[in-house]
Amino acid sequence: MATVSNRTLSRGAWYGLLAGIIFMIMEMVGAAIMGMPVFMPLRMFASVLLGQTALTGMSLGTAVFLGLIIHLLLSAVFGFIYGLINIGLPPAHRASMGSQAVIGFGYGLLLWFINFQIIARMIYPWFLETPQFMQAMMHALFYGLPLGLMFAGTMQRTEMAVSTPPPRRREPVEP
Repeated sequence: MATVSNRTLSRGAWYGLLAGIIFMIMEMVGAAIMGMPVFMPLRMFASVLLGQTALTGMSLGTAVFLGLIIHLLLSAVFGFIYGLINIGLPPAHRASMGSQAVIGFGYGLLLWFINFQIIARMIYPWFLETPQFMQAMMHALFYGLPLGLMFAGTMQRTEMAVSTPPPRRREPVEP
């Protein structure tokens, strides 16, 4: 069990990074579509550490670099937490694309709710200036959903490898 748990947690961190990259790209695309600077999401990520200074009071290069580091770190941590959740799920749910899609989507919404509706209201009010429904959907569709599907794909491959019996040896037929 410890090996499965450790593997699940490390996969969670890696899948969190991958889902975080998908999410970041889609946030940047969304910003461009809305007529905002394409790197504004990275400035927003940097503002988690630096406050509102990251939005306008520092060079783009510094804000992008710090925003990227902060975003990827948080993405890995959130993926690790998703791995913890997966350890507690029954094997059938861990390997089910449908279950993982729903769980991942819900997890993305939960992250949005905690980060925007609780933490941002207390510490980062400028995060509430973005359209909240769009942010909720971005978190669910472009972070949580890919995260869940990556887990399901891995669990299906793992279960197939475990459940597939080794090939039977054929005995030579005597003439």
